[in-house]
Amino acid sequence: MDLRCTKTDCKHNHKYACMAKSIDVAKNTECKTYKKDPLKDVKDLQDISRDMFEISPDVAHYKHNDNMCVDCGAKCVFNRQGKCNANGITVLEEKQNASCGTFIKE
Repeated sequence: MDLRCTKTDCKHNHKYACMAKSIDVAKNTECKTYKKDPLKDVKDLQDISRDMFEISPDVAHYKHNDNMCVDCGAKCVFNRQGKCNANGITVLEEKQNASCGTFIKE
């Protein structure tokens, strides 16, 4: 599963790829896996252009395998018995939190 994240201050975010071992999406679509990384400098995060593109050999390194588990509590068309069955998800930045941008109301 391809997990993309625009929450650049998350400790699991590496060049917009989510590197968490699993993801937990709450009923309100909030990404409960999001954890702010105090070591990520806000000044560096503002210069995102240098991290927007990846060199081909690195892309496969950052992609999770098909067995990636995404627990989901949202009433979404991709929710199958508490697990997300979408081909990939994108986590979007919100003011304080992060939320699932792939969410489609059931």
